[in-house]
Amino acid sequence: MTVLNLFRRPPRTEQPELTDLLDSLGDAVLVFNSQLEINYVNACWKTLTGYSNKEAIHSCFSDYIHPEDLKNWIEITQQASRSQKNQGLWFRLIRKDSEVRWCEIRLQRLKSDRPFPLTATLCDITPQVRNDEISKASHRSLSGLVNRIPGMLYRGRNDTRWTMEYISEGCLDLTGYSRDQLLNQTQLSIGGLIHPNDAVRVWETVQQALQQHRCFELYYQILHADGQYRQVYEKGQGIYSSTGAVLGVEGVILNISPPSE
Repeated sequence: MTVLNLFRRPPRTEQPELTDLLDSLGDAVLVFNSQLEINYVNACWKTLTGYSNKEAIHSCFSDYIHPEDLKNWIEITQQASRSQKNQGLWFRLIRKDSEVRWCEIRLQRLKSDRPFPLTATLCDITPQVRNDEISKASHRSLSGLVNRIPGMLYRGRNDTRWTMEYISEGCLDLTGYSRDQLLNQTQLSIGGLIHPNDAVRVWETVQQALQQHRCFELYYQILHADGQYRQVYEKGQGIYSSTGAVLGVEGVILNISPPSE
């Protein structure tokens, strides 16, 4: 081996072609001309949409968008062509097999001094959107269940007025007052509706339970908006901080008055 060979540089590692690099991405990459026709797509496009690259080239991107989302698509393309800022949109994409997928597209100028062409990345967010929709449906179902309970669920402050921070819609039947009338109010409160003969006992019973970190159960009368008292049953517990300080109370109040004649 010669001295020259000792100092010879090793051959450079081959750099991947730009096309190969783009085709390796997990998101679709697109380029649009001024007519918003597709001038380029990478390999992920076919995986996402079912259409081949050949079918996509020179087609209008709006052909793949759900009709209800077309207006939003037009708006962000106008914004992207006028601004150097990245523009984003969630929309429904219609695949070749007619399946609808939720996608997110991020759109920007290719060159900062020209409105077109525009470049974009496109990804499938259907699983995320479905999870969000499932969560919303579950919340609606739970809210419906809570509001159908023949009583009032509540969360409130531990003050003598029992100032409410949350009340279910059952408060209207129980007290004759709406949620808006009872939430965070100073003039009207659950504490103010408790019969004077019961108010002190209710307060002392709850405070004792809170000190002992146990649930409380109560029977007392509450004044309805119609001027009549209702017999109620309440079961609740304290809300505590990590240090054990009382943050509030929560529970349920049920009307147990005998039905009127």
